[in-house]
Amino acid sequence: MLFSLVAILVVRRIVYPLKKLTEASVKLSNGDYDVEIVNSNTYEIKLLSTAFENMALHLKEHEKLQHLLAYRDSLTGLRNTNSYWAWINDFDKEIETGEIDFGVLVFDINYLKETNDRYGHDVGNKLIVSAARVISDTFKRSPVFRIGGDEFLVILKNRDLDDVKELLKIFDEECLCKSVDIDKESTPVSIAKGFARYDSGKDTNFMDVFNRADDAMYENKRKIKGLK
Repeated sequence: MLFSLVAILVVRRIVYPLKKLTEASVKLSNGDYDVEIVNSNTYEIKLLSTAFENMALHLKEHEKLQHLLAYRDSLTGLRNTNSYWAWINDFDKEIETGEIDFGVLVFDINYLKETNDRYGHDVGNKLIVSAARVISDTFKRSPVFRIGGDEFLVILKNRDLDDVKELLKIFDEECLCKSVDIDKESTPVSIAKGFARYDSGKDTNFMDVFNRADDAMYENKRKIKGLK
């Protein structure tokens, strides 16, 4: 009987951790990386538990990296179009409730094509990065997206929405100070902008607000370029 009892205890010390490790492996295979790994005093099982812990950690870090690559623009580090569309879906759900207040700023880099044609795409990329920095530094409390090659969007809420006029004034001043150097020449960081605020009386979804901001941006671009 004593031998049987000892045998049962030994088996339990081995089988229970193995059972938990098996359950953890199933969770890991299903994408659940927040698993609890049961340790054991048994040397081999302890090694196996440590290996599982390391694997879960690496998989979790890999998932974070994949998410970052999926939702961040590789050139500027800003949120990309995948992130933008996810935000739009959330905003449309809030708009349905009618309890939301936000604004949309659309930006477009002026003369990017001319810069690419004259100096090459490397310089054009520097212009894009400089424009992204001015926008994100000015509206640092708001989500900033790169939604096209030369187009950016900012969603304003709360304090940034209330201070939008002052922030746009700061933005214009910063643009005047920025340029991209090319050997002995430089090209200015010129950015057209347009703003629209959500109006519950006319806007049924996010794109209604975006379209008004986009129209305002193109009007600003025409003024900058001296076009009618």
